[in-house]
Amino acid sequence: MTVFQALLIAILYYLANSPWPFGGLGNYATLYRPMVSGLVVGIILGDPVTGTIIGATINLMYIGFISAGGSMPADMSLAGILGTALAITSGINTDAALAIAVPLGLLGSLVWVGRLTLDSAFVRVADKYVENGKPEKVWIANILLPQLLLFIITAVPCFFAAYFGANYVSGLIAQLSGKFLSVLSTIGGMLPAIGIGMMLLAIFKGEARIFFFLGFFLSAYLGLGTLPLALIFLCIAVLYVGAKGGLEAVRKVNKVEKSDIKHALSKKDLHRSWWNWMYYFQSCYNYERMQGVGFLHSMSSVIKGLYRDDPAETKAAMRRHSEFFNTENATGSAVIGLVAAMEEQKKEGADLPDEAFTSIKTGLMGPLAGIGDTLWQAVVIPLLLVMFVGLAKEGNVAAPVIYVVLFYLLYYGFGYWLLNLGYNKGSEAILELMESGIINKVITAAGILGCAVMGGLVCNYVTLNCAVTFQQSADTVFSLQTSLFDAILPGLLPLLLTMGCYKLLKKGMAAYWVVLIVIAVGALGGILGIF
Repeated sequence: MTVFQALLIAILYYLANSPWPFGGLGNYATLYRPMVSGLVVGIILGDPVTGTIIGATINLMYIGFISAGGSMPADMSLAGILGTALAITSGINTDAALAIAVPLGLLGSLVWVGRLTLDSAFVRVADKYVENGKPEKVWIANILLPQLLLFIITAVPCFFAAYFGANYVSGLIAQLSGKFLSVLSTIGGMLPAIGIGMMLLAIFKGEARIFFFLGFFLSAYLGLGTLPLALIFLCIAVLYVGAKGGLEAVRKVNKVEKSDIKHALSKKDLHRSWWNWMYYFQSCYNYERMQGVGFLHSMSSVIKGLYRDDPAETKAAMRRHSEFFNTENATGSAVIGLVAAMEEQKKEGADLPDEAFTSIKTGLMGPLAGIGDTLWQAVVIPLLLVMFVGLAKEGNVAAPVIYVVLFYLLYYGFGYWLLNLGYNKGSEAILELMESGIINKVITAAGILGCAVMGGLVCNYVTLNCAVTFQQSADTVFSLQTSLFDAILPGLLPLLLTMGCYKLLKKGMAAYWVVLIVIAVGALGGILGIF
């Protein structure tokens, strides 16, 4: 690996954690995902097909990982980016690459904790701009300083790890080839069961459960891949939503009459506020106020547009929007629109004390976070990934690109709709949306689709074979795998492994303990010749 290639890989790791180029959660759903970053690493190293295959394989391990409330179970971006880079330069197979990537993901979680801790220092900088009534300078505290820090704690160590680690790993693999690589491949083939198990925690519920086994059987006996399964059960899910009155619920939300708010903001100021929110809501994410500085930054264009000639009101507005805030990005767009409309009312003389803004924000951020995190992180993102991960594992470089485009259009379209819902129709429309049950219907329908495709993933991409054989006669060898397990049900061991991981996770066992158990079982079984 050249210095220039190592530098590009380091920058990619920074971008995966930054707001650029797809926005805060946009990057988390795209460049942060190994399927997408694997393609980019492959392009940097001159082998996009292999990069896509390895990235998709690593992504299976993290398909059900969710970040909520400031927690991050593992750094899948470091696992995907550095794991793919080291695998390509070392020439190891995809399953062994996954076994190398998982420890990197656990190590990378330290970056997340360090970032949220150190970003708290920039809250003081934001407070200084608040007291001076300078909304135009909030971007320094929300973007410039935190991103300089982020670059240092991500790109710098990743550069050294990529440049020096490539030769080290290559030498180590050369010395420990044979049995060592075989054991790594065994472990790597088992690890996707954990990611699928984590995904099942969110969707393996109620009437959707049967579809998991149905998807597994269709893959096992008919050889259907994940994309055909997704298309078949997508039609079933859409019919389900329509039959349960989901479309009618959407119409009810849209029929809520517009509020009688007199709008004083220009569309340019409102849209700038929303774009700042979508892109930079977590640019200064910290343990003290979470997204508080990001919310203040997003409201800066609203404050400047309404109070540019009133320094006292500018300071007062900045103070009420610099408080603690934490919600999901796209659903939080409704709060941006609603609070912008409330600021317009206050500008026109309405009696709206600061407590009214605080009550609205704190009252909505929790429910909207619960809806948004479940909808996007537990349902939509994993479903889009599983629809394309099979193609990516086959070396189709278009799969990650199509995934990125679809996500961006869906996510930003949803956020923009909620912005206008909150801005034009007020809190009544938002409450109608939350009470209509449409989100629950969509989640249930997505659970049907997700369970079916997850069943297909288990059959196609979780690998566990029993290597135990018995000599029955001079010419006959009895294989436990082919003569027993495959005779009962093709893919039986991967299915049992996945359900075992799911049961451990459901009982509350931390994901990293499940990872360690699977690694230990795989290593022991590989060394003893059982797997």
